[in-house]
Amino acid sequence: MNRRSISSARPLLAAAGAGVANSASARIRRWLAGMACALAACSAPGGGVTALPDLSESGLGPGFADRAGPLLSRIGDDPSDPEAAGQAGMLLMAFDQHSLALAYLERANSLAPESFRWEYFLGVTLASLGRHADAVEALRRAASLDPTYGAARVRLAESALDANDPATSLAEFRGLLAAEPDSPRLLYGAGRAAAAAGSPEVALARLRRAVELAPESGSGHYALAMVAREAGLDALAARHLDRFRLVPSGPPALEDRLMAEVRALRTSASEYLRRGVEARDSGHRAEAIRLHRRAVEEDPTLSQAHVNLVILYGTEGRAADAERQYREAAESGAESAELHYNFGVVAYSGGQPAVAKRAFRDALTMNPEHALANHNMGQMHEEEGRFAEAMASYRRALEAQPAHALSHYKIGMLWSRERNAPEAVRSFEAAIGEDSDRRPTYLYSLAAALLASGNRAAAAQRFREARREAARYQQPELARQAERALVAMGVGTDARSR
Repeated sequence: MNRRSISSARPLLAAAGAGVANSASARIRRWLAGMACALAACSAPGGGVTALPDLSESGLGPGFADRAGPLLSRIGDDPSDPEAAGQAGMLLMAFDQHSLALAYLERANSLAPESFRWEYFLGVTLASLGRHADAVEALRRAASLDPTYGAARVRLAESALDANDPATSLAEFRGLLAAEPDSPRLLYGAGRAAAAAGSPEVALARLRRAVELAPESGSGHYALAMVAREAGLDALAARHLDRFRLVPSGPPALEDRLMAEVRALRTSASEYLRRGVEARDSGHRAEAIRLHRRAVEEDPTLSQAHVNLVILYGTEGRAADAERQYREAAESGAESAELHYNFGVVAYSGGQPAVAKRAFRDALTMNPEHALANHNMGQMHEEEGRFAEAMASYRRALEAQPAHALSHYKIGMLWSRERNAPEAVRSFEAAIGEDSDRRPTYLYSLAAALLASGNRAAAAQRFREARREAARYQQPELARQAERALVAMGVGTDARSR
């Protein structure tokens, strides 16, 4: 049996979004707890003691701890360092830990009250916590420190609206629109503020223009639909509610260099995994391997990164690296049925059937219903001459995945070996629905079984299909075999059959 017919692991490479374990290791927890104790005793200016949050239970994982460690050490060594406190706050913002970030940003701001950056981040954090009135004050101070940073004024106007002060919000947006009349974010904000201030006509005009300029903004379509509904424009409301359901949620984009810096701090294990899968899908396997390795470094328990790395190494012919990755995953507790299965495929392709068999067996121990592992165990039994066990394994594969064409085909071949043509026909017929380069083989085998069962007309039809499909998939030898079979039946030279 050709080894290449073993089920491939390629479809099991994960999509972005695979789960990532977020719990920090015991070592990280102890380290952070120790730093928290040191930081709690840090003296603030004026001799007071400022207690900073305990990060040991943040659950942000080793990736966060690796970045936070040097910053927390700097704060412990020098409590009056505003940069260290502010950067720690930025890091916590990047991980969406705004309640923890607040204390660090407040410390940075108190140590460097003329710093626009720390005042601005403080305002953004307060807004994220729903403290909109406090955010307005912080953002107003930030805007006065650097009047050229437009994002601060935009966020000030938005926070004023969230603080139920539409008049202030509308005045800010009007001033901003005077300089940028075609900014979708400003038009969106001004439209919402106008609606809240009781000016529906202005709101409709602003929001219509906003969605014209940023049709991908789900929040823009939703805001327009709500204003239209209040104005009794039901058709317009319905149309934009439909658009809201079809496009991504969120307001039009805001150019904000400082918040881009914050977002860049969070390159988590899941993000590396997502980028790695994108690189693999684009054919950049070396980059995919590098990104998956970074994902594993960030979170050694991220099972899917190990799973993908094993098959990526195997595809590159790096069998030793694939095996090392497989062992690393097991040692880190990141075992999964997919991991064992993928390593089994790599080992089998590398001419190690005994190693492959153990891996497939381990996959089935973790997931007895793993269709492809059952199939591959069936093939290995078949190669060993254990045909009854092979049949049982193929049937278990079909119980888990009834449409698995290769298992149907293999069962058909076993029935053909037993000279049970009717059963072989049934199995081959179940296989030919797959539209792949295996279909010509399935059709040829079905034709042979039909011929063996005495159904010559159906056999001739299937041989013709096999010949046509073999030509389609550029399999000339199989096409010649089908032609020879037709000639032997006395129908091969019928031009109409082609």
